[in-house]
Amino acid sequence: MIAARPDAEAAAALAARVRKPVNFCFLDIAGDPIRVTDAPYSFTFAGTGDADLDGFTFSAVDPSVVAIGDVRAKEGGSDTLTLTLSGLAGLDDDLMTQIGDKARWAGRDARLWKAMLDPASLQRIGAIWSYHTGYMSVPKVTGDSREQTVTLDVETYLGFFTQASGRTYLDQQRFDPGDLSAELAIAIANSAGKPA
Repeated sequence: MIAARPDAEAAAALAARVRKPVNFCFLDIAGDPIRVTDAPYSFTFAGTGDADLDGFTFSAVDPSVVAIGDVRAKEGGSDTLTLTLSGLAGLDDDLMTQIGDKARWAGRDARLWKAMLDPASLQRIGAIWSYHTGYMSVPKVTGDSREQTVTLDVETYLGFFTQASGRTYLDQQRFDPGDLSAELAIAIANSAGKPA
């Protein structure tokens, strides 16, 4: 079963002098979800009871090209979490194509889990636990042809609905070309459609 926090074995490993925490990340990109881990080898899960884990392989990626920001809890929910991914042309073309189509990722789930590995054997200790879930928002590509990264913000569910983030329904036509509601709303606001 998936845990809400570290179980006794994982907690003991966290308290140890030498520890090896690893992360698992799921980005629900429409048509091509991404499942990666910064563990030294790929993991396939079974029997956790979590539909986003069971039966799926989380591919090991070089932890030097992926960074997960700190999760900071506060009143009203967690701060926005920032993920940094490699975005090099030629190597990361699939990722760059995916984030180029906003309709495939905007407002879709991003989930993070953590587990402990034995520092010597690198075998998992205790249960995996979920530690952050939110919605993908606002990727930024920075760098040049030699060194380029994609920074992806993940807003918590509560933050997605309560924090100002510059989102607007006026760009709905980008997602649904037949949706003319933004034009109608602007016309009504400007009294363009006002009866004589």
